[in-house]
Amino acid sequence: MRLCGVLAITIPFVFGMTSGFAAPIDGAAGSDECKGIVSRLLEATNASFDHYSPSGDTVFLRSPKIVLTCKSHRFTGISLTWDASVFPPNAWFGLLAKAGKAVTGVNLKELEAASRQCHRLALKDKTDEIEIPNATIECRAFTRDGDGINISIWISDR
Repeated sequence: MRLCGVLAITIPFVFGMTSGFAAPIDGAAGSDECKGIVSRLLEATNASFDHYSPSGDTVFLRSPKIVLTCKSHRFTGISLTWDASVFPPNAWFGLLAKAGKAVTGVNLKELEAASRQCHRLALKDKTDEIEIPNATIECRAFTRDGDGINISIWISDR
């Protein structure tokens, strides 16, 4: 009988904790703008929702792994990492452009071309940034402790 009482208290507590992480309470990721971006990201990339950060400002997607930051309109963007080498395949750049378009609305070809240019520059200097209308692209190359590249595409009002 005592065990049943413990289970009766534990089960709602565990589910209550889990559901608290499933949806942001006060974070910007719960805003209508961010919800729209998440919807477009899921449709454009076939990713699935994984979880929100504890702050509620970051959305983690999986298959493929995409990180969306929604702190405010001017600080909203996606980030993708390729950690098998510093030379991602063409399909990865296509995925990056689709995810970037879902966030910024910028044309796929323009985003992909700018991302490739940023990638080439990052390979030389390890980090770089390119501004195009309505988007900022940040690139970082890692050539120590395992090769990789991280590219983020942010909303820009310039």
